[in-house]
Amino acid sequence: MYILATIITTFFFAFFAIKFFKPVAIEVGLVDKPSARKLHDGNIPLIGGISIFLAVLAASLLWLPNTLELRMYLIASAMMVFIGALDDKFDLRVRVRIVGQIIIASLMIYGVGGYIENLGNLFQLGNISLGPFGIVFTYLSIIVVINAYNMIDGIDGLIGSLSINTFVSIAILFLMSGQTDYLSYPLILATATLPYLMFNLGIFKQETKKIFMGDAGSMFVGLSVIWLLTMGTQGEQASFRPVTALWICAIPLMDMLAIVVRRYKNGKSPFKPDRDHLHHLLQRAGLSAKQTLVVISLAATFMSSIGLAGEHFMVNETLLLMGFLLMFVCYVSAIRVISRVGK
Repeated sequence: MYILATIITTFFFAFFAIKFFKPVAIEVGLVDKPSARKLHDGNIPLIGGISIFLAVLAASLLWLPNTLELRMYLIASAMMVFIGALDDKFDLRVRVRIVGQIIIASLMIYGVGGYIENLGNLFQLGNISLGPFGIVFTYLSIIVVINAYNMIDGIDGLIGSLSINTFVSIAILFLMSGQTDYLSYPLILATATLPYLMFNLGIFKQETKKIFMGDAGSMFVGLSVIWLLTMGTQGEQASFRPVTALWICAIPLMDMLAIVVRRYKNGKSPFKPDRDHLHHLLQRAGLSAKQTLVVISLAATFMSSIGLAGEHFMVNETLLLMGFLLMFVCYVSAIRVISRVGK
């Protein structure tokens, strides 16, 4: 009953936040304008992320225990959404965004004294302890995951579908481990994203009702994902193994790593936007936007299912890691084939 009330509260907060802030966004110019890289019709309000965060904030304050960890997460999230909204409005430089992400990472690491210190038994020689280097590793992980979800946001429904898949998968992992105290966190995030996805996909059949996530939303999603994964894999109360986390957010991670390597080889900045992401290549190869959404969403679900099955059956961690690396090699090879077909 408690979980149901939390979900209902979150959904309606997110829904009405969208209805309230949509005209405000249009009034202040917080909109995404068409360009050579952004092929959509008209100016679209960038309020998806703001509505999701406000719903998460309201539901958390109403239903979740007032812990230090939760307070630090909400403060860090508010800062992330603020920086993202500034980026949506003024197109901040990459350096400014990265500095902001480092500050936010510091708040999460030092605010609760938690970081990624244990990588699990990846090579069957015992758990790999990072010690003090774990702090550096956590900084890198936070920045990578935030930008992975930020960079994957390119077609209607994609970031919403992928984030819901990730949050639901994490909720299942908490449920499998018996950590029901943590179950509300990913469920609130998944539910808060649902109204955005409905508006973004035009379920209400009116183009004027469409909204976008914006950098405020995609970076907030990334921050929430790495926070949940860290909470779920570290400490005495860890709910699942670190290697499983790779499978839960596989598509955003693989897309980011592949495109960063490709840009570096071509002498371009890793953070310079282009139209060479997986969804762009699939569309150039002949798929429609909806077909592309379905293909990538199914691929993400498949990857998450491998992680969930591996955790449930306690598959050897080395096998899971090797499997992920093999899948990444297949992913890169497939990208090359698709890019040639699209030319």
